[in-house]
Amino acid sequence: MTEATDTTAREREAIAAVDLARHPGRPRALQVIARILTDFTELRGDRLFGDDRAVVGGTARLGTRWLMVIGQEKGSDALTRAVHNFGMPHPEGYRKAQRLMRLAERFSLPVVCLIDTPAAHAGVGAEERGQAWAISASLSLMLGLRVPIVSAVLSEGGSGGALALGVADRVLAFENAVYTVAPPETCAAILYRDAAQRARAAAAMRPGVDTAHDLGLVDELIPEPEPGAHAHPELVVAALRGALARHLDELCRMTPDELLASRARRHRLAAG
Repeated sequence: MTEATDTTAREREAIAAVDLARHPGRPRALQVIARILTDFTELRGDRLFGDDRAVVGGTARLGTRWLMVIGQEKGSDALTRAVHNFGMPHPEGYRKAQRLMRLAERFSLPVVCLIDTPAAHAGVGAEERGQAWAISASLSLMLGLRVPIVSAVLSEGGSGGALALGVADRVLAFENAVYTVAPPETCAAILYRDAAQRARAAAAMRPGVDTAHDLGLVDELIPEPEPGAHAHPELVVAALRGALARHLDELCRMTPDELLASRARRHRLAAG
């Protein structure tokens, strides 16, 4: 096989992984919340600008444990995708997430974040309202939050939009999800000045969560029976429930100081 053929095969494999992660039938944050949590009470608004429906969250119970859940919601059909802005949060979405995290800390509740976004919204209005500041504030807050944090990548974790909910003590991911520094189209537009070269960019980025797992950025991969989570949502969501319960059991035995020290070591190594 020639080098060109090898490259083409890698590109096809990489972009197929991205397309699978973007399958419209994959479990969404609200569906996960409905299936594995009880007594969910949604809390809305950032108390500054408005309520961003790309981020949903509130208090809920996992078994007997109360927690704060925060998720990026893409929507599952044309109407809900429009309502939830395709899972691309505005600054007020991240500020809502920060408000809920502070509430969780006040009441000693662990935080569960469900990551599912191609990227943060990149419109002019979002930039005018401080998108970069909102994301950086989330990173800073999560590094210092004195309660356990577990994040799970459901399908697509792209750019700082995903990282703003990813500074956690443990990061889980469905095995066919992707976790990338930017969507392939954005990467192609930056590197090659042509978004149509997304397959080339995806091959270079290796977007599958197995890459992040190999690098130690993802702690556990949740298996997906063939052909993927979209075909077996009940099975994969049940497996996620078990993984969340197990990791929260471990983390809730740690003191706040132990959590902060461990989280700092983890992300210092990741940054290095």
